Amino acid sequence: MPETLAKTDRRAQRSRELILEALFALMLERGYERLTIQNLIDRAGVGRATFYAHFQSKDELLAASIGRLRGWLEQAGRARGDEPLSFTLPFFQHLASHRRIYEMTVARESEVSVERHVKQMLADLVRQDLQRRHAPGTRLDLATHYVVGALWSSFIWWMETAQPLPPEDLNALFQRLSFPGLTAAVAA
Repeated sequence: MPETLAKTDRRAQRSRELILEALFALMLERGYERLTIQNLIDRAGVGRATFYAHFQSKDELLAASIGRLRGWLEQAGRARGDEPLSFTLPFFQHLASHRRIYEMTVARESEVSVERHVKQMLADLVRQDLQRRHAPGTRLDLATHYVVGALWSSFIWWMETAQPLPPEDLNALFQRLSFPGLTAAVAA
């Protein structure tokens, strides 16, 4: 690769990372719904054209951030072997280490975009896991919806609990509660 192209690629990647880092920092301060593209470019120290060279909108930036989380969860899940829903413990561990950002985004009634993106990511991960474990043609719509609902409800309960369980205990409880219903939903 020519040296100038490599410099451009590194510079573009650095700009993208700065924008993603700005999103994270601003969500901790303001939540998602209240931040603007102007806030993002000011925090990242990039121009408006640079922002739009990477993302068409604030929503696309959020989707990219959730996409990074999904990639990390998939990798962490694979490291756990063939365990069913192997991404859930890494998901709860992520939530534990980023509790403040979820308090600023998910716990507020005015914050709906983050919840929508995270639930879609969870649905994709659950569907992918179920498809891998069940015969082609198995109806997995209800089972996917069921697991995502149980996972989300467990997360919300955990966030609202004065003394939350460690992520490992929450995951074990979620799995004990979810698998009987999941088995019934797939069998139906």
